[in-house]
Amino acid sequence: MALTVQSRFHPTHADLAVVSLTGDVDISTAARLRDDLAALLGDGARHLVLDFTEVSFMDSSGLSVLAGIFPLLRGTGTLSLAAVNPRIREVLRTTGLTRLFPIYSSVDTAITVIRSGEDTLS
Repeated sequence: MALTVQSRFHPTHADLAVVSLTGDVDISTAARLRDDLAALLGDGARHLVLDFTEVSFMDSSGLSVLAGIFPLLRGTGTLSLAAVNPRIREVLRTTGLTRLFPIYSSVDTAITVIRSGEDTLS
C-alpha cells in the first residue's frame, strides 16, 4: 500500500510538527518519508510527532528512517510516535528503538508532554 504523508506545524508552537502517516512504511515508501521529515527539519521543526494511527505495516526500511532521523534531533529536539499498533510497537521494542524515542497513545498526549517539557513515556 502506498504511503501518504501529511504534516502540519502546531498553531502555537512553530517548532512542533505533527506528521500523519497513512499506509505502509516499507522499502518502496521509506525514502519519501525520510525526505519529508528532513524537509520539516529544514523548515524549522525541532519536535516531530509521527501519527501511526493509519499505519498497519513497517519494515526495516521504516525502522532505518526513524533511527536516522533521531540523531538529527538529539540535543535540540524530540521525535515521538503516537497511536502505534501493537504489532509495530513490538517490533520497535524488540529492536531497541523504544529506548530512543517515546511512544504515546495519541497525538494529543504526545503534544501535551512535549509542551510541558516532560520526558516520560506513556
